[in-house]
Amino acid sequence: MEPSLPTKEQGRCIHCLNPTESPEADHVFPDSWYPDSTPTTIQRWTAPSCPDCNRKLGQLEKDLLIRLVLCTDPKSEAAAGLATRVFRSLGLDVANRLPEKEKTIRDKLRVKISSELMPCAEAAKLPGRIPGLGPPDGVSVQWAIPIPWAGLSIIAAKIARGCEYKYKNRQRLVTPPYGIRTFVNESALLPEPFASASTILDFGPGCKIRRVFTTEDPQVVLYWISIWNALHLHVRIDLETELLKVDQRVQKCEGIIPPKNRGMLISPHLRNVNRQAPDRE
Repeated sequence: MEPSLPTKEQGRCIHCLNPTESPEADHVFPDSWYPDSTPTTIQRWTAPSCPDCNRKLGQLEKDLLIRLVLCTDPKSEAAAGLATRVFRSLGLDVANRLPEKEKTIRDKLRVKISSELMPCAEAAKLPGRIPGLGPPDGVSVQWAIPIPWAGLSIIAAKIARGCEYKYKNRQRLVTPPYGIRTFVNESALLPEPFASASTILDFGPGCKIRRVFTTEDPQVVLYWISIWNALHLHVRIDLETELLKVDQRVQKCEGIIPPKNRGMLISPHLRNVNRQAPDRE
């Protein structure tokens, strides 16, 4: 049995850790990321967030969803219905005429996304392709789109913090001297002995999470997060002194830096909350 933790903390945002008088329910796995194939009985955990973090994380989730879904197999059951939602958000495949204001918003978003596209032949020469994303084998596409690793890192850390808060009603906040690091994996396969010792957190076909803790220190936790059976992320919660050692051993994600005024922007507020996120897009 996992040892109990110190007194539960309440009234604080799980992300920035600041006290909040008006906590909002932040979905641990982004609500808009659940596929249509998600059973109605599946858990949709929420955790307390301050309005500022909740708003900015929500916008980040929407921005990332468009880019990620454009790089995900639309025929996958784990991503069922997501492509339709993305096309609708871009003003495409909308059956009914939209109000003029809403149409303008979607038109601007579509133009912005279009401006970020680059020929696949050009992207293939650049570093930083994210494993699991891209066209299915044997399918050729003309365009590629930049996806900021910093954004993925922030969302992976957000999911891990939410799981720590909700898991067995621990209400744990990840506070110093503990910190978080995030990594991208090639696949969902876990090495032993982690696989057999892990606890599965089931959020439906869209998100599978495995959790492992150390018996020496129950606050040292590893998470493996698989999103839509395509994007596989690894999160480590550990003492910051240990994480600094990891930083020296592990090569940081290498990617491209988009031209100025092109590409997705990450809020400085979120970067400050997630100091482990690399600066490169």
